Amino acid sequence: MKPLKITNSEARRFLVKYHGLDNSNVFSGEKGILEYIKRVGCVQYDPLDVVGRNADLVFQARIKEYSLAYLENLLYKERSLIDGWDKMMSIYSTSDWPYFQRLRKAKEEELRFILQRRGSLDALLHVDFIRDLMFDKGPLQSTQVQLGGIGHGRWGQKNLSGVAMDFMFNTGELGIFRKKNTQKVYDLIERLLPYELLHGTAPFNNEREFYKWYFKRRVGSSGLLWKRNGGGWLGHFLSDKELRASILSELVEDHKLAMISIEGIEDIFYIRVEDLEILNKTYEAKEKVVRILAPLDNLIWDRKMTEEIFNFKYSWEVYVPVEKRKFGYYVLPVLYGDQIVARFEPEIHRGSNPFVIKNWWWEEGVVISEELNSAIKKELYAFSRYLQADGVTEESLNKIIRE
Repeated sequence: MKPLKITNSEARRFLVKYHGLDNSNVFSGEKGILEYIKRVGCVQYDPLDVVGRNADLVFQARIKEYSLAYLENLLYKERSLIDGWDKMMSIYSTSDWPYFQRLRKAKEEELRFILQRRGSLDALLHVDFIRDLMFDKGPLQSTQVQLGGIGHGRWGQKNLSGVAMDFMFNTGELGIFRKKNTQKVYDLIERLLPYELLHGTAPFNNEREFYKWYFKRRVGSSGLLWKRNGGGWLGHFLSDKELRASILSELVEDHKLAMISIEGIEDIFYIRVEDLEILNKTYEAKEKVVRILAPLDNLIWDRKMTEEIFNFKYSWEVYVPVEKRKFGYYVLPVLYGDQIVARFEPEIHRGSNPFVIKNWWWEEGVVISEELNSAIKKELYAFSRYLQADGVTEESLNKIIRE
């Protein structure tokens, strides 16, 4: 099967439209969050909160007048969404729970190996005690269960209960009842999920069928994805290069994936067959809009692919030593139409104070027009409303708006 040939600009426009980052407002309210998750499978979670957590930043870019309460309601009241391990720590549809049985098993094996290597397997001797305690007392934080310390290590200073409860969460015995700031409040999973879902069987006759489902799902998480190692293929099974090549080939043969050739890029890309309809209906937008992207936005999961398609080199420098940072601690990309035109570092925002931009960097070659200035200003005020801030400081606007 020959790959479908498209231009670089067609690839960019497709990705922007696919991820709901154009002006079509295809995703709206809580329903829009569920629809986007259904399309992409999962959104990566990260607890750092400078101007919102990563997941909140993902949704504010797609959903007009997004409220933090939307996600909290879907996760911890309606429970249509659930916290779990997928592309790192993620949020996905609760209905996907049975499909992840093999992933939870792989996570269990990984954690047992890590604990054994660190001499910390004794933490798991407390699993039964924690389960019984939670059965009697209800939802608990790990800090409410005092079992002693586990010493220093890569995981830092942790108590035995924290390690045991993290293990139970990752292997499916516990779920998150709610979050208290960034701290997890756990409960027994059977009190959070309906019986039929909790005991549902994954619809796979064998491991190969699971692989096909999971690899195709991950292609959908990005919209377009190449075969190369990178951020798009992080996770159990997916990072196996030989397995990946084999499964992608089978999915093409089964007409579940189609191959795409992008002008100027040697690698072949993959797209779900059902998403070709979006590609075929993608046209140049008459009105370009600005969107502020999350650092772990699905659009830019694969940094090298982002560089190839969008000509935008991005590294999240949160964990980079200060002296080695090129830009700043928490820097967000700025999308305009189908181009990433800038990046900026916001001040940590709390309360109703005006929103402050510490630094702003335009990408090389960007033509700063009146239309671009207007679109940026409009989006910054929308962003400030999302933050429940009192507008944007004049000093911040002066750093950006150029004649």
